[in-house]
Amino acid sequence: MYLNSQMESECCGCSACEQICPHGCIQMKRNDEGFLYPVVDRAGCVQCGLCEKVCPIANYQRQEQKDICYYGWHKDEQTRRSSTSGAAFMAIAQVCRDHGYEHFYGAAYDPKLQVRHRDVGGFREPELLQGTKYTQSDLADTYAQVKQNLLKGEKVLFSGTPCQVDGLKHYLGKTGAENLLLVALVCHGVSSPAAYAAYLREVGRDHGSDVAKIRFRDKREENGKLSHRFTTLVLQDGRELASTEDLYTMAFGIGVMDRESCYRCPYASPSGAGDTTIGDFWGLEKTVPEISGEISKGISLLIPHTDKGEKLMADLAEYMVLQRVPLAAAINEGQQQLQKPLERPRLRDSFLKHLLMEKKTFRQEAKRAIFAWKMAERKKRLVKMAGRIFAKNKV
Repeated sequence: MYLNSQMESECCGCSACEQICPHGCIQMKRNDEGFLYPVVDRAGCVQCGLCEKVCPIANYQRQEQKDICYYGWHKDEQTRRSSTSGAAFMAIAQVCRDHGYEHFYGAAYDPKLQVRHRDVGGFREPELLQGTKYTQSDLADTYAQVKQNLLKGEKVLFSGTPCQVDGLKHYLGKTGAENLLLVALVCHGVSSPAAYAAYLREVGRDHGSDVAKIRFRDKREENGKLSHRFTTLVLQDGRELASTEDLYTMAFGIGVMDRESCYRCPYASPSGAGDTTIGDFWGLEKTVPEISGEISKGISLLIPHTDKGEKLMADLAEYMVLQRVPLAAAINEGQQQLQKPLERPRLRDSFLKHLLMEKKTFRQEAKRAIFAWKMAERKKRLVKMAGRIFAKNKV
């Protein structure tokens, strides 16, 4: 456990330990890379052990998983168009509204575009929780808020990365389980909030106007059809910057600014952590070729893990075109994050050091890291090709 070992790979930053401490002896503080880690006031600590009991990494247990999953998309085309994928989250929010859920918790942008978990107050503003956000959200006292809601008998929807969901489960124990729906996201790793902030500042300086809005994986027309490849920035002066080669998005994709625990993530499997897992259904066209025309519009993957998750699938049929398929359909080359953690890039440490401590530009460091990654991938392909040729000649 991180609190004993101080090994950064053993902490996912969920803050369960901070929120459970009855004496307020634990505070989440940012390290040089911008990630939050717990710091203990040993003088006030009474060794109660609660922090150890709620750590999701130290107490990880893989859920049993049925051999099923679902693909689908929202029946309302505009709702689907405005989402990152097939709008599964919005459909889940609509189902929760219908069943009297009063609190929707998830990651949202604050006025400075930093990402924080918050309660959007039921179905009043569910769109704030929509969309991909390529940095780690700050949970602050979210777990404590959820517990208070549940103790009052109120229904809660909580969405987040698998480690955040599991952190909440460990924090709550059995408190209010019947009124809580847990939705985990297929996670590609979480990047440094400090690197993300440096990127936003640099864009603002380069264009003479701060960034007011950001949309990763924005759906736009490209070559006559919708494309997910755009990152769109809206500046304070109203200008809009849309690019399929945004350096931050590309750096995120190769994992060069991820949290240390992401490279050893135990949740990189189909088992998930909540009642259901949602994400993009990459590679589905190989198993179900007849849906190829729907790919560009966005197709969601939904994996139920519990009886509550299975019931949710039935309820979602009112709002989604939904089809059940074997789980094996989701375990393919396009869904590596359901099979194993991201490989730790060789330049990961130097990227964050140069950017955050030596104040190099994001553009400079991202280009350097992306070039190195491309060369490494090229080398892997050549080695693989040489191996096939050697094996063929040997026969």
